[in-house]
This record gives sequence, C-alpha cells and structure tokens, in this order.
Amino acid sequence: MMADLNALSLYHKEHCPFCHKVRAVMAELKLDIPLVDMNANAQEWQRLQTEGGKGMVPCLRIDQGGETFWMYESDDIIEYLRDNFA
Repeated sequence: MMADLNALSLYHKEHCPFCHKVRAVMAELKLDIPLVDMNANAQEWQRLQTEGGKGMVPCLRIDQGGETFWMYESDDIIEYLRDNFA
C-alpha cells in the first residue's frame, strides 16, 4: 500500500537538530507534511507520550487503515519519506 501524504504529521521542536534533518529532507522532496510543534502544543505533547509511547522528537505520525503508527528516529523517518515519496 502506497503511503498517503495527507495521513502524516511530524511532531517536532524547532531547534532540535534531528528534527531539522527531517525537515530538510521534507523540503528537498517538496513534501508539505503538517508540523506539530511540541514547544507550542502541550496537548499534542501529551498525546505523543501517551499514544506514541515516547516523549521524543522527531516523530512521524502515520494514520493508515484506521490505525495510527508513531515512527521515531530521524534516519528511519527519512528512509520512510524517501522510499514512499522520492
């Protein structure tokens, strides 16, 4: 199943170097994935920890087939984006 760009959101922090790395690849691939700023949104920060299981960024939230998947680790996220949208 091909990934749906509309089913993605990136949980990030503006000054996180790993988040910057992912955002740079998003820009390179011209991907308009919604960004969820963890410094500005306490409710989503709680959701990331509760549903995702970790309080770390970057995290790519993938809503697919009625399920939500939380992908951590910048290199894994970059590989996913390149594999699905390059």
